[in-house]
Amino acid sequence: MGDSESVFIFRESDTDYRVRKAGHEIPILAFSPIEYPKSVDKKLASYFDQEISLIWKDIKFSNAKISSDVWKNKAGLAQELKSKDVDVLVLGSVTESETGWTFKFELKDSVDSSSYGDFELSFKRPVSTEEVGAWNQAIFWKSSDRVISLESKQTTVPVWDRKPDLTRIKEIVNSSIKGTLTVRASSGDTEILWKGKSLGNTPLTEVPIQEGIQDIQVVLKGKKPITKTIQVRAGKKSFLFQEWEEDRTLGSAKVITVPNGLSVSLDGYKQGETPFFRSNLTPGAYQLELLKESADGAYVYYEGILDVKPDRLVELALPYFGYGLLSELEFWKPSGEFGFSPFGPNGLEFAKKKNLSNGWNGVYSLPFIPEELEIEGYFLLPVDHGDGTVAVTFHLNGLSLGVVAGKEKVSIFQFPSDGKTLSTYKYLDVDKDIGRPFSFKTDLKNKKLSLYLGRDMVWQGDLPAGGLWTISVLTRGEEFREKTPIKDLKILYKGYK
Repeated sequence: MGDSESVFIFRESDTDYRVRKAGHEIPILAFSPIEYPKSVDKKLASYFDQEISLIWKDIKFSNAKISSDVWKNKAGLAQELKSKDVDVLVLGSVTESETGWTFKFELKDSVDSSSYGDFELSFKRPVSTEEVGAWNQAIFWKSSDRVISLESKQTTVPVWDRKPDLTRIKEIVNSSIKGTLTVRASSGDTEILWKGKSLGNTPLTEVPIQEGIQDIQVVLKGKKPITKTIQVRAGKKSFLFQEWEEDRTLGSAKVITVPNGLSVSLDGYKQGETPFFRSNLTPGAYQLELLKESADGAYVYYEGILDVKPDRLVELALPYFGYGLLSELEFWKPSGEFGFSPFGPNGLEFAKKKNLSNGWNGVYSLPFIPEELEIEGYFLLPVDHGDGTVAVTFHLNGLSLGVVAGKEKVSIFQFPSDGKTLSTYKYLDVDKDIGRPFSFKTDLKNKKLSLYLGRDMVWQGDLPAGGLWTISVLTRGEEFREKTPIKDLKILYKGYK
């Protein structure tokens, strides 16, 4: 990313109204109606509701009241949540036992249903009953283990058994209007400022930050401060990496894994955990080990050479459990014209602020470790694809094999070639329901590479030897694919669980 200001383009979302220019200061909650067992009459249910409501009185939020009929209609509920700009659904349920009633509440994102947290509470049944005479007015008597309503018809009311931790509930509610920010830099003395306040020095890991458009200032002594603008989506992760110009006689290294957390060892000495960034490295070949440590010892996931060059950043990735790669922003590097941005709050989301020439814009992955693996993904549904074009290409040593998808068909190509498309395929009827699946599969034993569309192998060739591999996701300038280019991309290493 270098010593320069970042290009930022705000993206509105047709499917995610929580992508906002400015976030909420106080979260908006919608409480679902609780379905009580038949044994709980309306009077007892009302008592439970009143007692539970006292939990929320000291918590700051805005209540979006939605009728019980709307909760029964999925489409109508989604429209109502959007119209009231709801942040969080509070979903309550109750189970009954011989000793009492247990309530569970889960707070979920109003758009993608991801969970912010949950809590439980319970009431116990009275241990005895009292003979009560007739009364013309409602008077309540409270003992140590129950509350009795003294009226013309005797009613014994349950009492609290276990109350929830209010501090924990406040934390959950407050987290619903914040995302997290992870910042790393080639120099560990880099200071990160937000709204004029220091967040600390890098590396910063998952620091809570308010949703909306945020300006992050990156400061290093002796360098010009740099401001980077990011778009924070509540409940999601944002990443920044700042590479400063350092001593040109030294090199830098960046190693990431999916998921994070593998130990990084250089020449037998532990240097940290992934994602790993290190500058001012003496050029040379380092023995690199990526290990998973446990109480029973360390399991080596990768062992190889990290070749550091002067004034160069060497990058390496191991997506050993590579699900959800579209949201792993540290795995991708942007490629394209100025005015194009590939990243949004939910991962890869292409956007532009000007007309682009007839070229390709998108992302390339970091070089990842060759293994016997499978790359899987889906092009969008034909009805949702629009007029844009998306190319997914697997780049190996001396060979690039790819698929170009449009609204009606997909084409297979390779480089180097004679410039001709290898083959073209129309969408099958079944693809109208699930999208167009594709996969690249390597066979190290037989030195073969295969390309599949759905279950059908449409290409097979020799697997080149040596080098690291990358994958690219690109869209053509004159046939630009806005927002999410593909879905559900994953890399499956054989042997890693």
